[in-house]
Amino acid sequence: MEIKKDLKLKVIGAGNVGMSIIEAFAQQGFHVQGIEVSEGVIKKGMEKVEKNLDKLVTKEKISSQEKNAVMSRIHMTVDFNAVKDAEVVIEAVFEDMQVKKDLFKKLDNTVEAQDALLLTNTSSLSISEIAAATARPQSVAGMHFFNPVPLMKLVEVVRGVESSDDTITKVAELARLMGKVPVVCKDSPGFVANRMMHALILEATRIVEENVTDAKGVDTAAKLGLGHPMGPFELIDFLDGLHLFRTVSEYLAQELGSRFRVPVWVKNYDRAGRTGRSSGKGFYDYTKE
Repeated sequence: MEIKKDLKLKVIGAGNVGMSIIEAFAQQGFHVQGIEVSEGVIKKGMEKVEKNLDKLVTKEKISSQEKNAVMSRIHMTVDFNAVKDAEVVIEAVFEDMQVKKDLFKKLDNTVEAQDALLLTNTSSLSISEIAAATARPQSVAGMHFFNPVPLMKLVEVVRGVESSDDTITKVAELARLMGKVPVVCKDSPGFVANRMMHALILEATRIVEENVTDAKGVDTAAKLGLGHPMGPFELIDFLDGLHLFRTVSEYLAQELGSRFRVPVWVKNYDRAGRTGRSSGKGFYDYTKE
C-alpha cells in the first residue's frame, strides 16, 4: 500500500478530537470517512467543523469555495462496516484500555486488507497492549495528534513491541503528507509530550498545594517567565480536561512511579464535576466572570 492522499482513510469517533482529526485531513486534501454510533454526535461534530471553517473564511485565510471543498471531502456514517475497505483506520475514542482493545479486536475482524494500518490516537496508553487484541499487531501503531489538530504540527508516531518498520515508516509518511512533523518514539507511558506536560502540571498543582502561590500566580509565571501561550491551569480548563488529566496522571503513576501522583485536592475538583470552562468551573470559577 502506497501512502497518498486518495487512500481509503477512516476515523473512528466523532467527538472533539476525532472531528478535529477529520477536519485536519480534509483541509489537506484527503477524503476521510468518520464513523460514530450516534447521528446526534455526527451532527454536532459537523456543525463544529463548519464553524471552524467559517472563522477561517472571515479571517480571509481560505475562500468560501475552499471551505465548501473541505466540507465535501468529509463523509460521516453510523455504519461500522464502512471500515471494511479501509487502508488506514485511526481510532479516536474514549481513553479507556478495555474500550480500545474491544474496538481493535472488532477492527481486526472487519477490515479486509491485511496490510491496512490500524492506528490509535491514545495520548498515553500502551500501543503494545492495544495491538495484542488483534491478530496483526505488526500493523498497529500510535498516531497521536495534538489539539487543535489543524493547527498543531506535532504527531507522535509510537512503535509498539510488534509494530513493523514498514508500519512506522508509513505512519510517519502519512503525518508528513498532511503537513505535520512526526516524532517517532517507543511505547512508553505518556510517550514524549504528554509525559513532559503532566510532569509540569503536576508540579504546578504541588506549588499550589504548598501555598507557594495560587493558580493565577502559576499561570502568570508560566506565560511571562517560560514563554508558554497558556498557563497549566488555564490550559486544562480550556480543554475541559481535568478528568482526563487525572485519569492519565494516575496511569502514569501506576506505570512510572509516585512522581506522577495526583494531589487529593485535584482529585476532589474532578469528583465535584469541575471539568473546565464548559461546566463553568475547573481550576478557576468562570461563573464569577
